Amino acid sequence: MKSIILTAVAFLASVTWLSAQSDFIPKKLGAGVNSSYDEVNPVISADRSTLFFARKNHPQNALGTKKTADIWTSTRLADGSWQEATRSTSLNIGQRSYPLGISADGLSLLLYNDEGLSLATRQGSVWSAPQKVGVKASMEATLSADGKYILFSRGGTLYRIDRNAEGHWQKAQAVKGIEGKVYSPFILSDNKTVYFSREIKGKQSDLFKVERISADWSAWSAPVALNDTINTKGNEEGLKTNANGAWGYFASTADADEQADILEVKLYEDRPYVLVTGKIINAKTKRPLTKKAITILVDGKQTAVSSVNADSATFRVELPLGARYELSAKLFQYGPKTYPVDAVGREFKRIRLDLEEEPVDFALLKGKLMVKNTERTIPASAKARIMVDGEEVDYAEVDVAKGTYSIRLPHGTVYYVQVSARGFESLPDLVDLKGVDGYEEIMLDLQADAEKMAIVSGKILDLRTAKPVGAEVPVQVVVEGVSSVTASVDSLTREYELRFPVKERYVLSAEAEGYYPLYESVDVTRETTDVSILRDLVIAPLQRGQSIPLNNITFNAGKVITVHPSSYRELDRLAEFLLKNPRMKVEIGAYTAPGTRVSTLNQAKAVMNYLVEKEVPKHRLTARGYGTARPIESNKTPEGRARNRRVEFLITEK
Repeated sequence: MKSIILTAVAFLASVTWLSAQSDFIPKKLGAGVNSSYDEVNPVISADRSTLFFARKNHPQNALGTKKTADIWTSTRLADGSWQEATRSTSLNIGQRSYPLGISADGLSLLLYNDEGLSLATRQGSVWSAPQKVGVKASMEATLSADGKYILFSRGGTLYRIDRNAEGHWQKAQAVKGIEGKVYSPFILSDNKTVYFSREIKGKQSDLFKVERISADWSAWSAPVALNDTINTKGNEEGLKTNANGAWGYFASTADADEQADILEVKLYEDRPYVLVTGKIINAKTKRPLTKKAITILVDGKQTAVSSVNADSATFRVELPLGARYELSAKLFQYGPKTYPVDAVGREFKRIRLDLEEEPVDFALLKGKLMVKNTERTIPASAKARIMVDGEEVDYAEVDVAKGTYSIRLPHGTVYYVQVSARGFESLPDLVDLKGVDGYEEIMLDLQADAEKMAIVSGKILDLRTAKPVGAEVPVQVVVEGVSSVTASVDSLTREYELRFPVKERYVLSAEAEGYYPLYESVDVTRETTDVSILRDLVIAPLQRGQSIPLNNITFNAGKVITVHPSSYRELDRLAEFLLKNPRMKVEIGAYTAPGTRVSTLNQAKAVMNYLVEKEVPKHRLTARGYGTARPIESNKTPEGRARNRRVEFLITEK
């Protein structure tokens, strides 16, 4: 029979000193062990890894579902849950078999079956068939952890059977001196503490504890009922523990008509401390303070229950439960800093805590910020910044006007220091402070190489005249998505020039009031040196009848022609332009070259449909396919045919 742990709100209110997740509150072992059938007589191995129990009237029991009980086993998994229990193939004999106790070494299992008390032994992972013990005893029995005693109860009286030096079991002796009746006993590994069940008014049984206080087994402490998180209004019996007695396993039913389940509960805290672990790190650099002599202090004093690994700068300290502490690390050249740790409570817990220590001494690194292979300092406009180990630091002092810097670096490690400046490539310098243990000034000029640049130049042309835009038209050159690059434009010749770093892809255009820009892509992602590029920029006047080409428009092949994603950005620009000019109407025209079988009308419609998806009203758009008409280049060359395959839009109404 078993009892269930009360989980009602009223019950929890009576034990508010326990957390809802406390291990001191019994918990069912889960579906791996408990089923819709009765699970009774739990026996746990010393290390809590294996559970033996009896399952009553289960269909898989050897002799069926009527008045049967077979021994089943389950193994604890890494996450603490229990593996699906399996019926033992070697421990069951007859109609009923119950596990009763296991030795501390896990090699002997006491059980009860139709033949009475029996012992099974384990070789490797295999249990032998049970052998009769040859003594008369009830099934309410247990085996001591050292295998020297069998305790059993009969009629409420406790008996002890000793094993002599030759391994033979002696005659049972009544154990005197325990107040009241004793049922289902279990003795801890100290051979002094006994758990047992006892009938209680209004229910079948509760669990009790008693301790032997004499060497001859004749004097015992007064029996004490286990707390009300274990003993409930249901029935509890068959409590067994692991080797040190910290964890108990017992059978329980919430009500008389419920099936019995097995529960687990912490009986006492076998690790009565808070375990604090972490790293000792430099509070400024956030680096572990390795290879240093560090002492952990608790309330300002050194403690024996702490340790430090100097190679990894990690520590561990055990703080006894029931108090609050101040934790600190003591090490040379670092200021003291304390950390509060709350160990008030009654259960073991782990706390992760990194001790950040403030460095007292430092090295002062200073010097000039130089352009590589020159005598020049980095210009103030480049807004130089200091980087340490790849990250910008805010504790460096930089005088951009003079091109100088200084920075304090804590001792004890190696740094990579560099200057980062706009238009320059950083060149890191290694600064080794592992051997520095006092204040020191280190002179080090940091260098940066001027970034390799693409110099793009050309003219700004009018699409209609193919000549430079008139001087009276204000025009500017724009690099899409880059606000820091500006171009110089000659007001008379309309020639422009701009510079930007290589290793990127840029989109250029010229912008002027009353004109639509033709966007040009400049790809310098593979350039590693300075490069000059000639590229004219074209703008088209916004006049009725003006046809304007759209660059880089491609399509997905298939039964339904759609715009390829590579064309989205070009069409997004057109959609944005049309939305800003709500009175304008345009015709989308698609063209191809001889030898290409494609519906240019469907291509034009695909472009139109995309613009409609971007909320351009459909009544402002028309689509036409011109096939091979109106070539702009000769079709005799591949390059010419490629240019003739194009998409344009024609302004039909302004």
